[in-house]
Amino acid sequence: MNEIDILGGGPAGLASAFYAKKKNISFRLYESQKKIGGNCKTLIFDECNFDTGAHRLHDKDKIAIKTIKELIKDDLLLVDAPSKILWKNKMINFPLEPMNIVKSLSKKDIIKITMENLAILLSKSTVEDNFQKFAYKKYGKTLSNYFLNNYTEKLWGVSTQNLHPKVSGNRLNNLNILSMFRGLITNKKTKHYEGGFWYPRKGYGQIFDVIYSNLKDSISCNSKIDKIYHDNNSIENISFSNGKNIKVQKVISTLPIDFLINNLEPKAPKEIIELASSFKFRNLRLGVFTLNTERFTKNASIYFPQKNLPFTRIYEPKNRSPKMAPANKTCIVVEVPYSPNDVYDLLPDDEFLFDIKNSLIKYELIEKSIINKSKSIRMLNAYPVLTIKSQFHLERINQFLAAFTNLINIGRNAQFEYLHTHQLFRSAYEKISSISTNKK
Repeated sequence: MNEIDILGGGPAGLASAFYAKKKNISFRLYESQKKIGGNCKTLIFDECNFDTGAHRLHDKDKIAIKTIKELIKDDLLLVDAPSKILWKNKMINFPLEPMNIVKSLSKKDIIKITMENLAILLSKSTVEDNFQKFAYKKYGKTLSNYFLNNYTEKLWGVSTQNLHPKVSGNRLNNLNILSMFRGLITNKKTKHYEGGFWYPRKGYGQIFDVIYSNLKDSISCNSKIDKIYHDNNSIENISFSNGKNIKVQKVISTLPIDFLINNLEPKAPKEIIELASSFKFRNLRLGVFTLNTERFTKNASIYFPQKNLPFTRIYEPKNRSPKMAPANKTCIVVEVPYSPNDVYDLLPDDEFLFDIKNSLIKYELIEKSIINKSKSIRMLNAYPVLTIKSQFHLERINQFLAAFTNLINIGRNAQFEYLHTHQLFRSAYEKISSISTNKK
């Protein structure tokens, strides 16, 4: 019997496995797919490498950075590639910068923005019970409605009045009008989740491929979970669709929380099943286009808040690492968020790519002559939809799961929280360290 059985081979599960190995804790990791990495894979198409998501490693946690440097050494690059927002045919810097805003907006808008943010500075209100109020407090109504709320609703498919402030993923914590103008005066860059970042030379998936190469004897792919058996106080054993059944001592689950609840045996209480079934995840459909040109732009990402375009973001892997595409060629990845049974879920691949290609050409984002090949990829459960209601339900579900003394939940979908890679590594490190300490 293993000391730990890890369910799921995405970033959180692989980080847990890596630290378990370092602490000499016996483990086995089970992944339902034939390849590890979850939604953090690097794939190859038409001589170009691309990630299944606009992933970047932010220098927000010393343990995470130290671990990843240990894994890929000199292949971890420090990149400075800014991002932009396309707004009314203008490219606005993101994070928002005072001079850029002044040049891009009308005098009337500038006056409104100034007055709104003076009012914010003088206000003592701390109420931020939804994302809309959270954004208004950061930037004021005008800037928020121009650049944040419309994009957020497009990405998550839910009104910002119903979204929890946590959907920002801490992206706006150090970013507001005051910090922007402070940066203008001192000429110092504000700390945020855009601009400078760390990135693996061979793509984001390199981090997890290296972990796999070091631990592959302890990883079982093509292992889809069938049932998770328990006695109300602890997980006892797990069965898989291939007929395998294992007894467990301690379980680290990175499974989507609704999947975990729905596969418990005996079944969870009806109330808990109903609450878990109400959780929604936003999927992504990626349009990958290879281009016969050296560069599409110089930006890491371009954001599209306007509703007349189906996509929310375009990223160019070559701007993260020159190794991602050969000379005189590049690729772009166009992200389209969707929910089950909506138009972008139901479109066949060829129609989806045709629609995205036409939008790129129609709005003069790209010249038709440089487009080479294209490919469509689906990323399921890319984002947990953090509504105010779901966060309330999550508290009750976590109370129920806390009764299982040998179960640990780690990961974006397992915790139903918008987490970044550095947070996943930190969480895995802390959980494994706790197990190691209790073992002694």
